[in-house]
Order: sequence, then structure tokens, then C-alpha cells
Amino acid sequence: MQCLSLNLSRAPARERSQFAFVSSQRARLYHCFRGLGGCVLLVTCHRTELYFTCARQRAETILLRLASVKSAAFEYVPAAEEHLFLLAAGLKSMLLGEDEILGQIRDAYEEARAAGVSAGLDEVFQSAVHCGRRVRAETKISAVACSIATLAANEAARFLPGGGNVMVVGGTGKFGASVLKNLAAHAGFTVYAAERTHGVPASVAGDVISFPYAARYDLLERVRVVISATASPHTVFEASRVAKSLSASPGERLFLDLAMPPDIDGGVSLLAGCTVIGIDEFSRQAKENNQKKQQAALFARAVVEECLFELLAAQASRRYLSAFGAPVAGDLALLRSRDPRAFVKRVNGLIGEKS
Repeated sequence: MQCLSLNLSRAPARERSQFAFVSSQRARLYHCFRGLGGCVLLVTCHRTELYFTCARQRAETILLRLASVKSAAFEYVPAAEEHLFLLAAGLKSMLLGEDEILGQIRDAYEEARAAGVSAGLDEVFQSAVHCGRRVRAETKISAVACSIATLAANEAARFLPGGGNVMVVGGTGKFGASVLKNLAAHAGFTVYAAERTHGVPASVAGDVISFPYAARYDLLERVRVVISATASPHTVFEASRVAKSLSASPGERLFLDLAMPPDIDGGVSLLAGCTVIGIDEFSRQAKENNQKKQQAALFARAVVEECLFELLAAQASRRYLSAFGAPVAGDLALLRSRDPRAFVKRVNGLIGEKS
């Protein structure tokens, strides 16, 4: 398995937004990979990653063509299995131990599997999801604030220390629902949630006031904080319409844009009294969060390493065990059950002797 990654550390939001493929684009990508080998496409606010088994150049060409661009700052990740396991553990995120990434990996794999293009990657992704669950169960990596949704709610509370009106657009999705739940943890907020196809999640519906998505501009004069977290490929808040809506109700407004591609027109930040904070600008809070988790991160890495060797041992057992005689194979099987790492090293040594 190989990986091409376009992530927060290599590309700004503007470039990443070109690869924030919606479901119809992902379906086209999977169609392009039929006959080429397995692939899984992971798209989050901070990264777009393609895991694949075909030639690297072919995979990159498909990505560029789908995004309608000629080049991109892809990072080629040769140790793709380890990278995926670390990602599932929350050790590659802006926020160490963030919870959302594990569900995003699981959903990306299930989408590829349903499309019939996950061949050769099933075991790796299933093992990575299992590893992510183990890390969270056996370490404290998910303690303290561990999601962008949490940080966004905290930012809203700092802007409105005494409480006030907050609008959430995109609350019907999984990430938006997490934003609503985190806002509910702060006293004094009156939360207005835009309602589109699926309605406001039942788990938070009693704590918010729903309104039609089309009325979002009309409601701007009533709220002081706007949090937008949709999966829309289009701009949700245009600067000209925001300016018109606020003309009768001037004052300080905070816009938190948690979407990729961005929901909020960059021109909104130029309007009087308007502050816009994008998904990439939570780095200070993330740094403080990560410093509190260094010890947990060490334990998490140990769990990841153990899970990786369990995967490698399973792969080596299927591939090579039948090549050895019964006594040796029996001893190796026992070694695998006791110490997967030692098993892998022993099998590699025996294969080296045979060659």
C-alpha cells in the first residue's frame, strides 16, 4: 500500500479545497480505479489522502485530473501502513488524540468497500480502525479538549463570556452535531441551527432553535457568533450579502469557518466589526492541548507499534508459513501468538537464509 497526502503542513486551505472532493467526485475517482487495484480516499478538513496499490504516477494523475489542476504539493508516504495507523490513533492530527479522524477513516474505508475498490486494503484499514479504538481505550490521548468542535465552542465562549446568540450552519452533519453538543456545554448560549435535509440531530434538538437554511442571512442581525461547518462545495456566506444583512445591526461579529472548502467568503473579514477564523487558525489552542498529552502520546505510539506488528505477523503467516516444514511452522505459530514482533523478525531471518 502507498499513500499520497495533501495536508495542513504542506498546503494552505486554498490548495486543499481543490481536493476536498464531494461524494460525486469520489464516485468518479473510484470508477477510474476499477481495474487498477485497491484504493481508499480520505477527505477531511485538514487533509486529502489517497491510499492505493497501483503505480504512483497513475494515482497522482487521477487525483490531479479530478481536481482540474496541473500540480499539487502531494507528500508521498512510502510507509503508508504506519502512517495510517498513526493517523487513526490521532497522532498525526493538529490536535493529538482528536476523535473525529477515526470515524472519518472508518467511513472512507466503508465508502471504498461499498464501491468495490478496496481490494488489497481491507485488512490494513480494518486493523487501523481497531488500533485507533485500542489507543483511545488504553491511553489518555483523548482526554482534555480533543476536537476542533471543542475549540470552536471555546472560542465562541471567549467572544461571548456572558453568553449570547450563536448560529450554527451544518449542524445536521456528524461534525456539526459535535459542534452543537460542545456549545451545549457552555451556559448562556442561545443556539440557532440551520435545518436542511435531515433536521437537527435528536440528541441536541431540545437545546437549539432550528431555522430554515435559506433564512441564514436574515438571522445574522440577531446573532453575534456564526459557526459554519457544512460539506457544501459552494460559499455559504457571501461578503456582499453579509454586509447587507448587518447594515441595520452593526457591531462585533465572530465567524468560525470549520469547513473545507471554506464556507465563508474571505471578504467577510474585511467588513467592519467582523472577525473570521478559519480551520487552520486554531494552532495556538492545538499546541497547548498537545503539550498536555505528551506522555499519553508515548503510550499511544507503543500501542500503534504493537498493532502494526500484529498486522505484519498476520501477513507474514499467510505468505510464508507454508514454506517451512511442520516442526518449524509449529514453533513459528506459537511464537506469533506470544510475540508478533519476534515472529516477524524470525520469519524475515528464515526467508533471508532461504534466499
